[in-house]
Amino acid sequence: MRSAVSSLALVLCAIGSTWGADSATLEELAAGIEKVRSGRDGERVVVGHISRKLEMSVDVLRAQQARTTLGWGDLLIANLLSKSTKVTVDALATELKSGAKWEDIARRHNARLDELIADVRQSQQAMEQRAEDRAPPRTESPAGHGASGTAPSSVVPLPNTGSSGRRY
Repeated sequence: MRSAVSSLALVLCAIGSTWGADSATLEELAAGIEKVRSGRDGERVVVGHISRKLEMSVDVLRAQQARTTLGWGDLLIANLLSKSTKVTVDALATELKSGAKWEDIARRHNARLDELIADVRQSQQAMEQRAEDRAPPRTESPAGHGASGTAPSSVVPLPNTGSSGRRY
């Protein structure tokens, strides 16, 4: 009986340490995003992902980053928190620079911390895997279409996003 209890305790400790390893803090996730940014072609990957995720132009993001002096991971967190709490990015950046941790800032503004962490983790993983950085699938038009024996050419217009500035 005693060995069964010891074995159960050992299994529970192993499970607990596995769960603990998976629960990264927002600061750790932001640092992971900065690591991606420092890699080969990382600035383009990171800024492009954040631009798409937040539906903001790269120019607006770069201006925010210059104004707040936050790293890209912290800027993503600040923007996500700002959207859910209606507190400005600048105010959130000031709180972070005063020494507060992202988790404390999120709690102070009644944000859903678990959703925020999951959202940032998904973004970090997408950036690490460069999930959005793949060429579109190749499409070839079948030969023999049309009277001349060549495939008709068609131009597909790009959607108008309605925002100014370039996006990656």
